[in-house]
Amino acid sequence: MWDRNMVSMPRLVVEVFEHVNFHGRKITLIESVPNTNLIGAQDVISSIKIYKGPGFNASPNYKAIFHEHVTFRGRRLVLAPGFYPSIHEIPYNFGDAISSVSFSPAAHSTPPEYGAVPVIIEIFSDIDYGGQRSTIMRDVSSMFEIGMNDTISSVRIQRGPSFPFSGCHIIFYEHVNFEGRRLNIDLNSREFQKAVRNLRSLPDSQSFSDIISSIKIVPSGVFKVLIVVSDNMTGEPAVLQSLTTLEGLEFHYTIVHINDNPDNRGDPQNAIKLSSVPLSDFDIIWFTWNGPGHDGEYFVEDADEEIKDFVRKGGIVWASAMDNNIVPADGVHHPEPVWRGDWLPVDRHPITVTNSNDSNVHITEDGQRTGMFTWPHKINVDSLVTDDHWVTDDPSYRKLAVREDNGDAVSILLQWGEGYYVGFAIDTRDAHRTAVAKPLIENTLCYLANLAWQTSPRQPLRGRYRSNRNTELIFQ
Repeated sequence: MWDRNMVSMPRLVVEVFEHVNFHGRKITLIESVPNTNLIGAQDVISSIKIYKGPGFNASPNYKAIFHEHVTFRGRRLVLAPGFYPSIHEIPYNFGDAISSVSFSPAAHSTPPEYGAVPVIIEIFSDIDYGGQRSTIMRDVSSMFEIGMNDTISSVRIQRGPSFPFSGCHIIFYEHVNFEGRRLNIDLNSREFQKAVRNLRSLPDSQSFSDIISSIKIVPSGVFKVLIVVSDNMTGEPAVLQSLTTLEGLEFHYTIVHINDNPDNRGDPQNAIKLSSVPLSDFDIIWFTWNGPGHDGEYFVEDADEEIKDFVRKGGIVWASAMDNNIVPADGVHHPEPVWRGDWLPVDRHPITVTNSNDSNVHITEDGQRTGMFTWPHKINVDSLVTDDHWVTDDPSYRKLAVREDNGDAVSILLQWGEGYYVGFAIDTRDAHRTAVAKPLIENTLCYLANLAWQTSPRQPLRGRYRSNRNTELIFQ
C-alpha cells in the first residue's frame, strides 16, 4: 500500500512534467506511487528531472523506475539522476505511458540506444584510409557537425547490424542539407563491404575528393501506401500512382474513397468506410488534400481510433492540406466553422487548422535535417501553393516549415508511440497546383519510406526487433 507519510532523507527527488522540455503541470515525487492516478498524472508524463536527494550518498546506485501499468507492472523505464526533456524520443519512447513509479538501489538504467544501423561508414581525410577518421551510421546533414566538411579523401562502407535484405544506398553530397552534386555508392544484398581508397581517382565528372558536406543513408525496401481521398478535386492520387520506384525504393498503392456525397465532391459509386480497410496491411497512410473531411463533413470518425493505433504501433500517416471548415458554425458553440482532427491525438497534443491563404514558406532547421526539401529534389517552397495551415503551441510537434508572415506551422512532425504523423499544407486542387507539388510529393515519399523502414510492423527490421524485444527495458 502507498505510504502517504513524508519520507525522511529522500534519496532521489523526481519532478515529472506534463509536456516535453519541462513544460506544463509539474509534480514532485520522493516515494513510490503505485498508481499515477493518485497524483493526477496517469499516462500524461512527457519529461522528467531527477535530482540526487539528501540521502543519495547512502545508496549512490539508486534509480527511479517508471512502469507502464499500475502496481509496478509492465514495461519499465529506469533512469538515473539527470534531465530527460522528452521521453517520447529515442531511446526511451515512453511518453504518456507511465502508470506507476518506484525506486530501487539495484536497477540498471535504460541505456541510450543508437537505433537502426543499416551500414557503417568510415570516412578518412587522406587517401588509403589515412589521416583523420570518423564513423557514420546515420544521416549527417552537415559534416561541420563532425569536423570533417570538405576533407574526405577515402571511404569504407560495410554492412551494419540492421542491413536491409534488399540492399542500401549511400549518397554523398557536395553541399550541406543534401544539396548539390551527389555520389551514389550502393551495397547490394550480396555485398558485404565497399571501399574507395582515393576519391580523386573517380572519373572527373564524379571526383568527390575534399568536397563532401552531407551524407544520406537510404535503405532499400518495398512499401505499401494507402491513398485516402475525400475530395475529387485533388490530383495527388494520379501523381502517387506514377511514382512506383524512387531512389531504390518501391511503392505499391491502394486508393480508397471515403466520401459518398456527390454534392460535396464525393464518389457515391466507390466510397467505403475507412474502418473497413485493414490498416495493418500498409506502411503509410496518405491523406490527400482535404482527406479527413471538408466543407462541413468529417469522413473518418469511424476510423479515428484505428488510425491512432496504426501510428502508435509504428505506422506513418501523411496529411496534405486540411480544410478548417469541417464542423459547421452553429452560432452557439462554434460561431465560425472549425477543423476536426480526432485521427490525431489532439487530446494529448492539441493542434488545429486555421483558414489561410497561400504564403511564402521558411524551412526550419528541423526541416532541413529531414532532407524532405532537398532529397531527391531541391524544392522551391515558395513556388508551392499552400492552403489552410496548422496552429499549435505544443512542443511535441516539430515544425518543419513555417509561414514567413506569422511563423505558424506549414509542415509538422509528431511522434506518437512508435510511429509518426507528418504533414505539409500543400494544395493540390487543380492541375497547376498538383504539378508544382509533384517534386515535394516525390521527396515526401522517400522521407516517409525512411521512417517506415525503421518503424512499420510490416518491415523486416521491425519484425526482427519485435521478436527480440523484452518487457523490462524500452529500446527504439
